[in-house]
Amino acid sequence: MDDLTPVPDLHRLLAPRSIAVVGGGPAERVVSQCLKLGFEGPIWPVHPKRSDLAGIACVPSIEDLPGVPDAVFLGINRHATIAAIGAFSRMGVGGAVCYSSGFAETDDDELQSQLLRAAGNMPFFGPNCYGFINAFDRVALWPDEHGVSRHDRGVAIVSQSGNVAVNLTFQRRGLRLGTMISVGNQASLGSEDAIAQLLTDDRITAIGVFLEAVRDAQRFAEVAELAATRGIGLVALQTGRSTAGALIANSHTGSMAGRAAAYDALFARYGVAAVRTPSEMLETLKLLDNGGRLRGRNIVSLSCSGGEASLVADRGENTSLRFEPFSAAQQAKIEGTVTELVSVTNPFDYQTFMWGDRSAMARTFTAVMDGPQDATILLLDGPNTPTNDPSSWYLAADSFADAVDSTGGRAVVVATLAECIDESFRAHLATRGLIALLGLSEALAALDAAASVGRTADGQQHAPVTAPEHTRLVDEASAKQRLAQVGIAVPKGRVVAADGVIDAAAQIGYPITLKALGLAHKSEAGAVRVGLPNAADLTSALAEMPMTNDGYLVEATVTDVVAEVLVTVRRDPPIGWLVSIGHGGITTELWNDITHLLAPVTRDEVRAALNQLRSVALLRGFRGRPAADVDALVDLVVRLADAVVGTDIVEVELNPVLVGRQGAIAVDAIMTVEITNPKDTS
Repeated sequence: MDDLTPVPDLHRLLAPRSIAVVGGGPAERVVSQCLKLGFEGPIWPVHPKRSDLAGIACVPSIEDLPGVPDAVFLGINRHATIAAIGAFSRMGVGGAVCYSSGFAETDDDELQSQLLRAAGNMPFFGPNCYGFINAFDRVALWPDEHGVSRHDRGVAIVSQSGNVAVNLTFQRRGLRLGTMISVGNQASLGSEDAIAQLLTDDRITAIGVFLEAVRDAQRFAEVAELAATRGIGLVALQTGRSTAGALIANSHTGSMAGRAAAYDALFARYGVAAVRTPSEMLETLKLLDNGGRLRGRNIVSLSCSGGEASLVADRGENTSLRFEPFSAAQQAKIEGTVTELVSVTNPFDYQTFMWGDRSAMARTFTAVMDGPQDATILLLDGPNTPTNDPSSWYLAADSFADAVDSTGGRAVVVATLAECIDESFRAHLATRGLIALLGLSEALAALDAAASVGRTADGQQHAPVTAPEHTRLVDEASAKQRLAQVGIAVPKGRVVAADGVIDAAAQIGYPITLKALGLAHKSEAGAVRVGLPNAADLTSALAEMPMTNDGYLVEATVTDVVAEVLVTVRRDPPIGWLVSIGHGGITTELWNDITHLLAPVTRDEVRAALNQLRSVALLRGFRGRPAADVDALVDLVVRLADAVVGTDIVEVELNPVLVGRQGAIAVDAIMTVEITNPKDTS
């Protein structure tokens, strides 16, 4: 999609032809960094007392500037920043970087609002941010050291953390990092705006995003879809994943999902690769910068050690990568290039019989690469000290490159330990068109991530969500009535006082399930008994239950049960409506087998989500048991999501949904709704 939500054009800000800097030490460092990169336009420092900054003559005030700069760096205190940004806005400046802190990040929302009002229509990064480096255009509105160097093409990174951004610029992994943007508080411009602008630059091959929270999930979805359309991979490292993100703490899902679940669902829906560490992000960006996204997850591994092959197999289990066996024809072809002592498997230990023989290694590597895999990796850790001779490792790399030249396959050299491929070795690999991924775990994570970028879900954009101010819990009986009205199957039942339980059971028919209302998790409280066969057992169960003033729910017991499933739909601001599906029942937390989607959902998406569960075998029929009515379960999930999105419901949890040979029935329901009056408990 090319129709993005309108935002200011940031070209003047990110690629300025003239710059003004205001302030002392931070502003002087900006001047120095621009000079270091070779910025060719005028730089105009503003300082009331100093004659120059880094050798460039100062003017005493903004009014004394010789022209209207395209971009401005404000390295002054927060109150002075507000006055200055107003002056620059009136001048028609293209944009600014607000370095100073003490705004919303310290809970001073009013001061940040003043800054926004003063800026008017002029876009700016910050406040509380490091600004940006654009080495392509030789500009750095960046008040610190950095490790970015000039390239003709390369990747960009957008970071909500200034210090993390600084750290990432110092990488020495062979990544062509051309642009770094720190967005800070995102008072004016957010990460999504920066990404949208970067997507207009043909020199950018991939974009990394370090984020703590998405400011605008709908805008993020727009730019992610645009990136996928243009073939630019987005790689996200989202922090704060251990923080409980659920709004309602009284649901099983809330305790397990946290805020990470909604972000993972967002990234998966829009083809954004999710990684867990900075090194994984850098290695993924490196892979995308050298060949783009991986077409699939079928990988062949080459190493000259059984131990290395085992490491690959073990670490690969933490990913979605597949190490498929060779076909019989390809296996025979490979066997023709090695001795009878070599066992041809994947991961493949080609052993050291041919080590040092370039042509022999190239024949084997060519036979291995002449297959259907999406990428072939060669584990190659080499010596990197003056007292060692690395020539045979260089020869092995050349043999691998020879195989690439013969087959045209996608190939990557992988160092088990990051330090075992140094800069000189990487440079040699580059001359042969190869890249080195540093660290086995990081490399496998990068391959997995590179196979997921750009794979967007078909269909409409996910639904927006708002956070409720006040909520109340709906009793189970009322929740089930509401569910029944939208076509969700629930057991036949009645709510009665204690003295009406026996009569209600006689009308419904045994076996009976009895529940004491007013408790969220009844099993833990001993407030539920299932499958009571007669009036005597029902009377005993009633006597043993906790006292309640909310009455008792008498229901028909569902007897057609193949599997118990958890289904939840809940608001998860700022992302969307999170649909969670997993193993249900009283062992939900024990299994911790759950997957997540963003609403609206399609039947195909729900089926795919079910297939990700470890417990899916129970639905298919396990150890001779009958198969469950998956169609009915899928219909229930889609129907529930459609009925909940956009309503007053904050969360509805069905646990369990009993899926039988025919049908799927929600036998327990927890529902929370939004209310306008916090005193409303009705």
